Amino acid sequence: MLFGLLINFCILFTFAVLSYWPFQNVTRSNFPFPKALPYIIGILGGLAGFILMETSVELSETIRVDARHIIIVISGIFGGPIAPIVSGLIIGLSRMLMTDVFTASGLLVGSTMIFIGIVIGAFSFKYPMTFKNAHYYFYYATVQVVLLLTYLIYQSSENYFHIIYFIFFSAFSFFMVLFILIELRDHFKKIRHIELLSETDYLTGLYNYRKFHELTNSLITDSTRPFSMISIDIDYFKKVNDTHGHPVGDEVLKELGKLLKKLVSIGDGFAARNGGEQFAVLLPNAPPAVGLDMGEKIRSMIEKTDFTISSNQHINITVSIGVSSFPDNGTTIHEIYGAANEAMFEAKATGRNRVFHYTNKKT
Repeated sequence: MLFGLLINFCILFTFAVLSYWPFQNVTRSNFPFPKALPYIIGILGGLAGFILMETSVELSETIRVDARHIIIVISGIFGGPIAPIVSGLIIGLSRMLMTDVFTASGLLVGSTMIFIGIVIGAFSFKYPMTFKNAHYYFYYATVQVVLLLTYLIYQSSENYFHIIYFIFFSAFSFFMVLFILIELRDHFKKIRHIELLSETDYLTGLYNYRKFHELTNSLITDSTRPFSMISIDIDYFKKVNDTHGHPVGDEVLKELGKLLKKLVSIGDGFAARNGGEQFAVLLPNAPPAVGLDMGEKIRSMIEKTDFTISSNQHINITVSIGVSSFPDNGTTIHEIYGAANEAMFEAKATGRNRVFHYTNKKT
């Protein structure tokens, strides 16, 4: 019996882990049909439940122990309200059809599985299932099955001690799997945090130069559409640090980062800090005129903004902006980036607080 329960648990555990990856962590898996996920998880849960029933442990002629009801709960954690309904329906119908002849006990058990799936799904619409509240749904499903077992044992005059086996096995299986899944979730959160640190600037939260380089390369690879790059440098930023101190300068950089992120997100662009007081913006699907227009919007907005720092001081800054465009000003990242920087230096040389496109540079 112990070996049979172990096999049943391993099947449950395998389903839970495989469902976590890739369905629970969709940001990493990029699953192409997100709306179909609940149904897919429900179907997989139903198939896993069928396998669990095929490997269930027979305690008596009428009592078999397995983790099929736990599968319905796990489906709800991963797939939302639809998944437990689908898995409960598949498991219930499978139980009814497992024998050549319909039996009263088979119909009763199968109907109970369908009912559990519907109830869990219905409540999940109002109270979405999470790792924190999943145990309540498990308690309900277990109580429902215990009531069914009690009735079956009463009808067949079996030993009620079988219920203790079922409760112990269910509790061990569910909470062990839940513990592992929570550990996996925390593990992937830490990995994602490390990934974010490797691609973002620690001060502003914008992309760093490395990530900006990757994004630019990806746009160059898709060379069928033009794009523009904007290079931004704060005018006389050294005076801000010398007058107010570097902590104040850092606050200005943070606020500027927030402003840039808000502005470029409207045009589906990307903002990055490339070091010091230098920033850059990448605008996909943007020909030269669009890049120049966005550069002017950025310059004008920064000029009009009062940057409020923690000491309630208001600091005004201006920026010099250079714009380059692909493929007009280059076909490699070094050419595009170099052209944007040259245009930015031209903006500084011609009076600062202005926008200059590399195409207008006199040779």
